[in-house]
Amino acid sequence: MNQLKKYVKIFLTAIVMNIMILGSMMSANAAAETIQLGPGTQTNSYIAGVKFSYKVTTDGKYLYCINMHKETAQNVQANLVKGSKNINGGVVYILKNGYPNKSITGDKDKDYYITQTALWWYLDKTTGSSNLGEQFKSDGSDYYGLRQYVKQLVTDGYTHRNDAISIAEVKLAIGAVGGNSMVLKDKYYVSNDIKATTIQNANNYAVSIANAPEGTIIVSSNGTETAYSNAFSVAANDTFKIKVPISSVKDTQMTLKVTATAQGSEQYTAYEYKPVNENMQNVALLEKVINKASSEVTLDIVSSKVTVYKTDYVTKQPIAGAKLVLKDEKGNVVTSWTSTINGHVIRNLANGNYTIEETEAPNGYLLNKNITKFTISDTNRAIKISIENAPKKVVVNITKVDQETNNPLAGAVLVVRKADGTEVARFTTTETAHVLTDLPNGTYTVEEESAPAGYIRNTEKLSFTIDDDHLSHQVTMVNAKEVVVPNTASATSIIMVILGVAFTGAGIEFIKKHARKA
Repeated sequence: MNQLKKYVKIFLTAIVMNIMILGSMMSANAAAETIQLGPGTQTNSYIAGVKFSYKVTTDGKYLYCINMHKETAQNVQANLVKGSKNINGGVVYILKNGYPNKSITGDKDKDYYITQTALWWYLDKTTGSSNLGEQFKSDGSDYYGLRQYVKQLVTDGYTHRNDAISIAEVKLAIGAVGGNSMVLKDKYYVSNDIKATTIQNANNYAVSIANAPEGTIIVSSNGTETAYSNAFSVAANDTFKIKVPISSVKDTQMTLKVTATAQGSEQYTAYEYKPVNENMQNVALLEKVINKASSEVTLDIVSSKVTVYKTDYVTKQPIAGAKLVLKDEKGNVVTSWTSTINGHVIRNLANGNYTIEETEAPNGYLLNKNITKFTISDTNRAIKISIENAPKKVVVNITKVDQETNNPLAGAVLVVRKADGTEVARFTTTETAHVLTDLPNGTYTVEEESAPAGYIRNTEKLSFTIDDDHLSHQVTMVNAKEVVVPNTASATSIIMVILGVAFTGAGIEFIKKHARKA
């Protein structure tokens, strides 16, 4: 049961689509069901004393009486007579070549008179009616010489009595050969050939394009390119293409509506109307018809949009200053740019494989050596890419130690300089390491300006280099203690003095002892 419903739905959809297509190809030419008649104005009696009244609609269209013997049709509504037996090719010819469609004498009163009487005469000849007498048709008065014009119209009308009076339909349908998608070629989105798949009763058609962006180009069947500005004409059997520059395509999807309109040649037909007042004359109305038909085709531009963001690996915030390059699968450079705090947008890439490489890192960040790959396809056209950079973590530890014990020494004055001699830092050591951070890439030296007390100054220049592969360094500068050498001459003198004093003292004591005994 569900399957049956499915097929019914498909069938009904197909019917609706066919109706829509036919509706786009045909114009409606149905006559008005009713008309409103205005007042009548009497004419002069130009031929054989025959006179009558003008007949017009309230909106100014001229009418012509079919039966002279009834009252003038005026100030009343009249209804369409469907399948009229009085209207044929001859009637249409007479009204088309009479007033007001054509000037016969240059006098509108005379021209209307000629047209109306020619219609009566023609109806007498083809239907057996008796609108006009023989005097009018042969030798009645004709001061202005109008009979000849009346007679000629009747004769010509009779020749055309069997002409078809239906209005030929104009039909038109256009299509893009090979599909409605526009393809990217040489910086343009290009449509397939567009042509009239159906065209009837028209030699050409006019084309307009809705939503055509700036720079749109029309390519004719002979290859001539013309900037599109407004509607252009295409011969029935010709083709054309539409080109849109990629610089004008700002979104990943864009739709162009191509409308074609065909116009047929000027055609005429006539209708009979019957007044609601039965005593009034039926009237004939000439209608000029220019049939039109239109058809549409929708062209689709499905572009690509790649947005590349540069962000800090730690904070995930945008960073500027990275230099990046986009290459296609053959290694050709497509574009290059320097990152900003906003995402960098790359539009209108053709289907294929691409890579993004970083050639220079933002200041203060490590170079991201990874190659980012992505693919553009019919189903993958809006892509967002985030490429991260790790911030540089430059840490240089400078320590002053005792040469023998390797214990830290405080009190040394050290100076750090760039390769060009520019001083970067000056500090006095403590028992903990002195730390330097955020040094730019380059080579540096560490020199001792003065040693700690009791130590010998180290005259060696220690160097280290900061680059993306060498961010951390441990610099250790050693100091030897001062060595104190005794003065031997001075020491001997002191000893001799001490010994001399000792001997002197011993001598005096000896003399005292021996003196007592004596």
